[in-house]
Parts: sequence; structure tokens; C-alpha cells
Amino acid sequence: MSVILGLLVSIGLILLSAVISGDQISALISGPAAMIVLGGVFGAVLTQYGFGTMLGAVRALGTLVKPPKTDLPLFINHVADWSNLARSQGSLSLEAVLGSTNDRFQKKGLQMIIDNTSQDDLRSIFGILSDNVYRAEMLAAEVFEAAGGYAPTIGVLGAVLGLIHVMTRLDHPSELGVGIATAFTATVYGVGSANLIFLPLHARLANFAESRDREREVVIQGFVLLSDGKSGTLIRQNLQSFIPEKKQGSSGGAGVGDGPMGATAGQAA
Repeated sequence: MSVILGLLVSIGLILLSAVISGDQISALISGPAAMIVLGGVFGAVLTQYGFGTMLGAVRALGTLVKPPKTDLPLFINHVADWSNLARSQGSLSLEAVLGSTNDRFQKKGLQMIIDNTSQDDLRSIFGILSDNVYRAEMLAAEVFEAAGGYAPTIGVLGAVLGLIHVMTRLDHPSELGVGIATAFTATVYGVGSANLIFLPLHARLANFAESRDREREVVIQGFVLLSDGKSGTLIRQNLQSFIPEKKQGSSGGAGVGDGPMGATAGQAA
């Protein structure tokens, strides 16, 4: 919700300042200028990344509106319990847990533990899965970064085209003021969309990708310790050192594999 709120506040205050200054909002509305800027940005980004990547970037916006919930303290408790179970009854006893676990990423880890996958192979497989998801999430962020880079330049291009049109109408002095104002509207669209929408969305998606990547490191470490046969107490102490103390008490959220990482792990299984 903070994403939507931020966009509304930034754009709304700019429009409010224009109204307070006595300007008409209609002066900022120009179909041709919007077509030049938005169409130009769309075409440039499409050329650079392709339609599939652009569609993935748009879908990634859903993770900002409703971010996947990760409850690391709950996972830590689970992996500690799994360790105690495996140490007392053997790794095959985790098959009962496997059937009651809905999280795809955890299922992948448990299955590898049951199959006695070596620590090196386990870390390698999880590392590849994590890297793939991180790259996909960062690619979505890069799409908006590219849009933010193209928009101001295309806005200037739109202004130049508008001025060229105005210069061809010098024999109509009464139209010059409106024509010049309309020409610069494209610059407003280009600079505004870049700095108020595209670049902030890039930064937010990049931060989200970094945060999810750190969370996956905790999960990977948990399964490595489980594979090594460490006690539940030691696993709990080890993993809790990765998360802030104020977050160590929560245990009511979704599993660590919810969202993109869980889907990737499930597909790889």
C-alpha cells in the first residue's frame, strides 16, 4: 500500500501546487504528448527486453502491493523440530512431514534431506534456484530503470517536435503561447514519469529482490545444518543470529517459500 500512497502523494501534491498557482489542470493534459512519451518509452523498452520480460515486470508490481509474507522464526522452529525428528528416527522419518508441508521450497529441501543429498550438492542446487529467482526479480527492476532512463529524453524529443510544429505556425501569433505550452507538456510527462514512477519502482523492486535473497540465505543455511545432523537447539541459535532480534518472536506468517522462490523450487522438483 505504501507504493500506491507514495505515487498518489507525489503526483497529487504536484497537481495541487499547479492549482494553487492558478494554473489549469487541463493545461497539463495533452494526448499527443502522452502518446509520444508513453509510446516511445514502451517501444524502446520493448526493443531492449522483449514483451515477455516487460510482462513479467508488470506482474512483479503485484509483489509490491501485496508482498509475499515470510515468517523466518516459524521456519526456524520447523527446521529445528525436523532436526530432532531426523536425529531420533532417521532422515526417512521426514517423509511424514513432507506430506503435511505446503511450502514448495521446503518440500524441495526436505526431499533432498530424505534422499541423503550431500551438503555440497544441496547448497549448489539451492544456490542455483536462488540465483535464478534473484535474477528474475532484478530483471523486473531493470525494466523500470530503463524506462526511467528513456522517458526524459523522449520527453525532450516530444517538446522539440512540438516546437517545430509551432514554428510552422508563426503566421498565427495567437496560437504561439498555447502551442509552446503544449510542446513543453511532453517534457513534463517524460521527466515526471521517470522521477515519480519508473525510477522509484525500480528502486523498490531492487530492494525487494535483495531482501528476499537474504531470506533465502537463511533458509538454505537451515537445510545445510539439517543435512549436517546438527541438533535443533544449535540450528535455532545459528539461524536466529541472521534475523533482527525484534523479529525473532513472530511465528504467524506464511512459509518461506511463498511467492516467486517457492514457485521456482516447486517447478524444479
